[in-house]
Amino acid sequence: MHRRTTTRSIAQPELIHMPWHISLPDEKPNKSKDRLKQSSNYVLRASKSKKYQFISNFTLQRVADGKELESILKEKGFFNSSCCLTMGEQIDLNSGENFLPLEMFDDWDYDTFDPEVLAIWKNAEALAILPPYTDWQKVLVVNYEPGLNYWQVTKAGTSTAFRIPRLHLYFPFEDPYKFADRNVAAVKAREMAENAIRFQFLCKHISSDGCFAPGRLLEQSVLRRSSEEIYGIFKHLYESYHIALAVGKHLNLDSSSSIKQPTIGCLDSMKYKPSHGYNSTSITLLLDCFRRSTLLCDRNVFHAMRFVHQECEMVRRLPLFIVANEKPIPLEEYEKQNLTQANKTMKYLQNTWIERSTMHLNRILSRIGKGNFYIGVSSWNIYSVMKLKRLIEQVLYRMQDALRDLLLDSTAAYANFLVNDCSAILSIGDDYCWDGNLIDSPFEPKRPAVFYLTLEMGQETPYYSTDPDSFPKTLRCIMDDTLTECHFVHTIEPSLMKSLIFAENLFLSSLGLLDPIIVKRREALLEYYRKSLLPLRAYASRYTAYRELFFTNVKEFVEQIKSADKSSSEIKEDIALQIRLRENLEHTVPLCIVIGPYWINVQPLREALIRKRVELTAALLKMLTEKLRLKTADVIACYNTINERMCEKPASIEHIYDIRAYIEDVPELVTRLEDRMRSILYEYEILEGFLHNLPDADFQQKWNALAYPRLVLKQMVSVKEFHESEVDRFRKQQFADEATFTASIEDINAYISKFTTLYDVSKVSEMSVEVRRLWKTLQELIDQGHIMNRRQELFEMPPISLNNLFELRNNFKAYRELWTVAADYLKLEETWIGNPLASVDLEGVRRGLQQTHDCLKDLLPLFRDQPQLLAVLEHFVTVVEAFRPNLDIMELLKCPFLEAIHWGQLAKEIGVKGKLSVDVGFDVFLEHGFRDHLETVRRVVVKAEQLRLEQEALWAEEERIRQIEEDYRRARAERRLKRTDI
Repeated sequence: MHRRTTTRSIAQPELIHMPWHISLPDEKPNKSKDRLKQSSNYVLRASKSKKYQFISNFTLQRVADGKELESILKEKGFFNSSCCLTMGEQIDLNSGENFLPLEMFDDWDYDTFDPEVLAIWKNAEALAILPPYTDWQKVLVVNYEPGLNYWQVTKAGTSTAFRIPRLHLYFPFEDPYKFADRNVAAVKAREMAENAIRFQFLCKHISSDGCFAPGRLLEQSVLRRSSEEIYGIFKHLYESYHIALAVGKHLNLDSSSSIKQPTIGCLDSMKYKPSHGYNSTSITLLLDCFRRSTLLCDRNVFHAMRFVHQECEMVRRLPLFIVANEKPIPLEEYEKQNLTQANKTMKYLQNTWIERSTMHLNRILSRIGKGNFYIGVSSWNIYSVMKLKRLIEQVLYRMQDALRDLLLDSTAAYANFLVNDCSAILSIGDDYCWDGNLIDSPFEPKRPAVFYLTLEMGQETPYYSTDPDSFPKTLRCIMDDTLTECHFVHTIEPSLMKSLIFAENLFLSSLGLLDPIIVKRREALLEYYRKSLLPLRAYASRYTAYRELFFTNVKEFVEQIKSADKSSSEIKEDIALQIRLRENLEHTVPLCIVIGPYWINVQPLREALIRKRVELTAALLKMLTEKLRLKTADVIACYNTINERMCEKPASIEHIYDIRAYIEDVPELVTRLEDRMRSILYEYEILEGFLHNLPDADFQQKWNALAYPRLVLKQMVSVKEFHESEVDRFRKQQFADEATFTASIEDINAYISKFTTLYDVSKVSEMSVEVRRLWKTLQELIDQGHIMNRRQELFEMPPISLNNLFELRNNFKAYRELWTVAADYLKLEETWIGNPLASVDLEGVRRGLQQTHDCLKDLLPLFRDQPQLLAVLEHFVTVVEAFRPNLDIMELLKCPFLEAIHWGQLAKEIGVKGKLSVDVGFDVFLEHGFRDHLETVRRVVVKAEQLRLEQEALWAEEERIRQIEEDYRRARAERRLKRTDI
């Protein structure tokens, strides 16, 4: 029969770290051994030992009462309370309470049978100790868990099931003393394990302040032969070993203690175990002695340090910088987020951390009361020798260590996040130029880009939405400002020790800005970003080639094309060029590009450039459309002109013949227009080639122009038919006009004959107006006669005689000239006399008199046979000759040398009362009889001229003297300048 006799010894270190509860899937007891070994949770069993008892009769009941079993257990030194382990509360290692479950130390060598082989346990009655572990009760065994040695039982008379370990279950056929030995061995193994754990706990949490560190010579010797990392491991082992020796030596001061001094192996692998002579009360006495010299002399101190440790661990996990983003963000936003995060963390460090740590220490240390950890102490002398001061120093060091770890981890994460592993950036030189295309970036980082930039076009050069030069400065300021703020985290002493007075500038020691680690990380960060600016600027400079396109004014561009007066084929080439350039932009300019830590958004600039190409293309197409619209409109206007010219309503027979002459040229005109329209259609095909949709009006205009030739030819036939009817109408109108013309000739002849009998010279103005009207009427009748004769010719009728009209005009011509010349002269004479003398042109007066006199003399022969008209003519000749003497007096009075004194002398000598001048009209001089004092006027004028000559001579002499004086002064000034003795 196979037996499960696995031995779990306390000497094995795995027992201490093993979980208290392990669950295995239920398996039937009749499964084979091989199937069990294949299980992942299979427990290795030890070989059979002498502890095992052979039972030949499983029906024998050695102990049937729980009281009897309990007395045997007490006799062996096992009590029911040893089975009880409070799992709901946290056990303090400084106390003597058990904290490991007893079943962990069960020795399976005591098993009396193999449950998987023998089924005698099924539904068997047994004794078990159940919660609350006060007495042993009768139970019914229900189930068994292989590998864990756990049993499921039900209390007698109930259906409540309990899951208990083998140590808590006694079968009646077992040897009760063997069962007692099994429980006592488990209790002793647990005490040894718990004592070893307490011993290692004490060694681990004792502060030595560097007393057990290796000496300087040993440190130098190890460092010469190894690295700092290996020395750190050696130092830890060295300190742990000597601390353990010190603790063991201290515990061995008590003669009742049987704990041996541990070795390095027991510290690292927990193989150290106290001797078997040790009992449960010895650890309490040893701890009382140890509390006198260690900080961990009270469970509250341990709890306080545990809470401080928890708060420090929370600080180590605080986010001081933004080191993760779902997508790139602008520098300004990143700086703002970092400022918010840093302020939040600094608020926690400077307030919450101190408050929570102080609260925990105050709450827990207050439980201890007066003594070494009394926080209400008010004397510095007492406080300086108390354990409380050492405890606060430990808290201070832990907080400073946590703060330093926070800064080291945060700055490392900050630099690691910003320096996103692009080795190509660090290898470029200061003279780097972007030689490749604009789409593929040779600076692709291994991790996502951090910052978001937008490439924009400026008036001079392209630029980014954020100045690249601000990145190194801003990132350094973010890091340095945060590190600087961390130097102002207060210690907990002033807030914890209220009864003592502390300085206001007590802060935790933090990392400095010149710390080698910080300097190295800062320089690596700045070097990376200084180098990253080189490809960033080089990439932006490549877009300078697009600046002219970006700022191109579409209207000015179109005006330049228009001013160049390009043909449609040339415009077609320009449109095709714009389309090719737009497609080139789509294939050569990216939407975005990553350069090291920068994610650059080129899409707005790219869309602007493409949109500008599209606008230029659309403007050229629109310009070509307008050009074709004007050409087509001009063709249609020509067709409309032809139509209007043909469809004019004839006003006369001449008009009809003019239209007929024009119609004969219409087919040729239409042919030329058709040829012209065909050339325009070729230009329309250019627009169709670019898939440009014509506006509805232009489309309609195009097809109207193509349909016009047929409409014009059709209209031409209609016009010819209309003209046939109009010719008959105008022939009838010609007869009526001929009769009216003859009557008009007779009327004008009779009126002129009557009018020529008028000879009143006093009505010369009325006569001149009527003469002019009659002359105009005669001329109009002659013109009308010529028109009617042309029409007579067109109607193929004999011409009308106009001889009587010509004769009447010749006879009336002399009469017209007599009255018109006389009237014109009288008007001139009125202007000469009535206007101021200064404004009268004497040459014009002389010329007017001569012309009027000559015209009147020429008319004298024509009126020899008409005495009345001859008398009128002679009268006007006399009037003209009578005005001639006035020319002499007018010429004398307009002398420019006459001044006010001379005008006064003339008025005095002639007897004029009033002021005379050249601004007075000539009629005033005539009224005062100046024509009778011609000699007086001439004498005064001569005297004025002589006086003027004398004045001019005097002025010339004065000017000569002044010039001489001026020359003298100039010569004297030159001599003074040349003198050297002054």
